[in-house]
Amino acid sequence: MNLEVTFDSAVYSMDAVKAACYKFVDRFSPDIEFDHGKIVCRLQFDDKLARSTAESYIENLKKEVLDQDLRLKLKTETEPIRNLILAHAFSKTGLIRDD
Repeated sequence: MNLEVTFDSAVYSMDAVKAACYKFVDRFSPDIEFDHGKIVCRLQFDDKLARSTAESYIENLKKEVLDQDLRLKLKTETEPIRNLILAHAFSKTGLIRDD
């Protein structure tokens, strides 16, 4: 059974969609492509799977895409602070010499 779900690339990143699909590779095989501002996921499910179960997996995929997208945005926003903390921590180890 093949089902399709589409995400707006102005809202979600391709990396978030890929990460979310990866989480569900034990349930379906994704074919992901970019098409006119949309991220299209064609999902291949086992033919023995009930359609209602497949649709439930798609709903969970949508939630996971949102989660992954927010995680990526948070990571980007906090990267300078994390780098500063790491630089400070390593400066106290003697691994970096002050010249």
